[in-house]
Amino acid sequence: MVKDMTVGNPTKLILSFSIPLLIGNVFQQFYNMVDTMIVGRFIGVEALAALGATGSLNFLVVGFIIGITSGFAVPIA
Repeated sequence: MVKDMTVGNPTKLILSFSIPLLIGNVFQQFYNMVDTMIVGRFIGVEALAALGATGSLNFLVVGFIIGITSGFAVPIA
């Protein structure tokens, strides 16, 4: 199925494109929340502090990879 994103209502097209991204981000946030709860309860305070200290680095790497793959999607499309 091919969907032409240049024809139709722009608001509807943008929303239909962004809803899967939003759902993916919500699931990622739930994963991070459960990970933090498990580490804090079962491993300890030091491990929770280490998890918090590396959270920004993880976000940086994941954001960079998402940006690169989005950039590659433009010439491929």
